[in-house]
Amino acid sequence: MRILAIETSMGRTSVALTLGRPAEPPLAKEIAPGTGHAEQLIPLIGSLMAEADVSFGSLDRIAVCIGPGGFSGIRTGVAAGRGIGLAAQVPVVGATSFRIMAAAFEKKPGVPEIYGLAAPAGLNAVYCQILSRGGAPVTDIVALPQPECAAFFSGRAEILAGPAAGALSEGGFVSLPIMAPGLRPDAATLAGIAMSLDPARDAPSPYYVREADAKPQTNHVIALRSD
Repeated sequence: MRILAIETSMGRTSVALTLGRPAEPPLAKEIAPGTGHAEQLIPLIGSLMAEADVSFGSLDRIAVCIGPGGFSGIRTGVAAGRGIGLAAQVPVVGATSFRIMAAAFEKKPGVPEIYGLAAPAGLNAVYCQILSRGGAPVTDIVALPQPECAAFFSGRAEILAGPAAGALSEGGFVSLPIMAPGLRPDAATLAGIAMSLDPARDAPSPYYVREADAKPQTNHVIALRSD
């Protein structure tokens, strides 16, 4: 199966392409952190497809990360995937960043029966989820202030992993053992789980958990420069 995967949720934008050869890893490209993913994503996808000599119309599926994570990144990735899918008449599916991280984490040795994942949510908040081995969710993904994370994970998760795990431990907000603090969602892992996604259930729609920090003004509170 030819699958194009797009991951843009946590500041490390990546794209990957499988060519239906089980013994071969996906072809993958990444944008350096801190660079403009909105401007570079489509050229990055085009470069990947050109190097593989694969047309968009020959894809069997497109998979996108739907979040949670950075709002602009999620919107950019989902819009790109849906737009390409519409133009090429290819089905598009979505997976949460936590589902992708769980799939990557479970390839590591020593994964316990129940574990927690944590990722930055901005403003001293953290996205949290508890899962069982095999990636089955024990809880929903929630956004919590850092001081509430201990109560959420305590007595339930055996270890904590993910990009916010180290900061929670160093700040004294959790006392769990830490594994894989560098874990992040990536397009190659997403490509690997794409065929397990159900188009009827796993829609390519943004999954935000909480509202955006920045909101449009109302009642013309801030005057426009032209006023």
